[in-house]
Amino acid sequence: MAGAVNGDPDGVIFTASATEAANIVLRSFAAGGKRLLISAIEHPCVADTAADCARGGADCATAPAGEDGIVDLEALADLIAGADLVSVMTVNNEIGTIQPVEEIAALCTAEGVPFHTDAAQALGRVSVDMNAGFTFVTLSSHKIYGPPGVGAICAHPDGLPLLRPLMTGGGQQESLRPGTLPTALCVGFGEACALAAHEREADQAHAAALANLFLEELDRSGVSYAINGTLEERVAQNLNVSFDGVEADALLAFLPDLALATGSACSSGSIGPSPVLVAMGLEDDRVRGAIRIGFGRDTRQEDAREAAAQISAAIRCLKGG
Repeated sequence: MAGAVNGDPDGVIFTASATEAANIVLRSFAAGGKRLLISAIEHPCVADTAADCARGGADCATAPAGEDGIVDLEALADLIAGADLVSVMTVNNEIGTIQPVEEIAALCTAEGVPFHTDAAQALGRVSVDMNAGFTFVTLSSHKIYGPPGVGAICAHPDGLPLLRPLMTGGGQQESLRPGTLPTALCVGFGEACALAAHEREADQAHAAALANLFLEELDRSGVSYAINGTLEERVAQNLNVSFDGVEADALLAFLPDLALATGSACSSGSIGPSPVLVAMGLEDDRVRGAIRIGFGRDTRQEDAREAAAQISAAIRCLKGG
């Protein structure tokens, strides 16, 4: 696992999920009015945790993101001074955009501020190198085809003493995460990390081919759409697409055979527009018409074609065509 992020094995702390891992990191820097700096497009495990820390007395600042789905680096740089922790995800979970985390890590290093990145969507998709200045990297097993129910913090050795446990009652894992570890899940997670590193280039090429095929099929059908987030800095496994004149919830109701979402998979049952798309400053109709489409290791070309065909047919039906 440490090898997958070029980290130190002594800095690996197993948790039940990436959400728990992010909670441990953020809440370790929330006491006594400390200052947290996050981006406006973080996963709820960071955004909601930071908001809860703010209710408890922490000072929480937010760096904006542009319409391209990339954190505004200049704005973030202006906010770093005085922060006790900066947290910016490596790859956005809703729109797949790759954030400039190495540049952010360099800014944090220059200011002497610990830097955390949520890399749950990055592992197996882009290179994650803790030597670039990351203090904490949080990971999820099931995002890379490993067993569900296990996540981890990969901490720089200098960062471990800065962490505080959420629970007490045992001395396991430097007393940072007490409780008996699920050995089978941890071993499976490690094996998934090794496979993710080995298969990364092949997985990217496979997903890119499927995404291009899917978009070609939409173009052939004459469907009008817009891709949310930059096309240049993104992972191929994730497409976020808005369809003109169509409400996403209504569209999904016509697609019972497809596994799609209107936002984060962790909050797909929630009511309201995507906070990520809203933070990007997109128009309301584009936000309401957005769906999240994923292409994985087991997705086939016929799956991409069938998904495009079903979506196109559903849009024609909704528009009375």
